[in-house]
Amino acid sequence: MNKFAIAFSAIAIVAAAASAQAGPARDCVLEGTVYKSGQGDDQSTNVQFHSMEKYSEDSKCRVRHDEKLQFKLPADTRLEKAPSGSTVRYRYQEDGKGESQTKLISVGA
Repeated sequence: MNKFAIAFSAIAIVAAAASAQAGPARDCVLEGTVYKSGQGDDQSTNVQFHSMEKYSEDSKCRVRHDEKLQFKLPADTRLEKAPSGSTVRYRYQEDGKGESQTKLISVGA
């Protein structure tokens, strides 16, 4: 193997390792509206999401039209106490393996 091929291989390996550690595959802010149904102990809280944007300027946050994001909202008393119609914002992060986590950022009226 010549010196150029060895050097190129080393650069490719370093670049691949750097991109694997570069951060989440997706890092988005999801905005939605709280909807409550039922009464008392039978009341359920749902969120309907209506927008998505990058978490920061250099974040990746791309979803194709035929792709769905599926995740379970983490339990949070702020969401349970929020009145119907409140706006909520979540941070959605997904790694390259498809593992995701979602965190409630804010609840507003």
